[in-house]
Amino acid sequence: MTHSRDQVVASVEATFPKSSWARVLDLLDSYGVEPYERERERVQVAILTLGAGSEAKVREYVAVAKRDYRDVLFWAEYPEESRLDTPESRDRTAEKSLSRQISRNQSAAAARASA
Repeated sequence: MTHSRDQVVASVEATFPKSSWARVLDLLDSYGVEPYERERERVQVAILTLGAGSEAKVREYVAVAKRDYRDVLFWAEYPEESRLDTPESRDRTAEKSLSRQISRNQSAAAARASA
């Protein structure tokens, strides 16, 4: 499916209050200015989908797209396949891993202390 600037603008207008339109469009337009930032309108629509009406999330996903636009396309266009591969799930996974490591270290320290 080909995306257009009109679709991006319509999506912003449907999702955000009128007072936010210019700011959100400015955020979105920061993606696609570099030659390696490909598929500008498609990525912008994906960012709006993921942003779910939040300027802060739009800002976050623009930053992600500037690093690797394929991430936002994957998350937006294949939500079922990608639900385990989001920044939030990565953070939760890292927190759980850290918590398990701390627990193992505490157990090992307690075992050494009692030996």
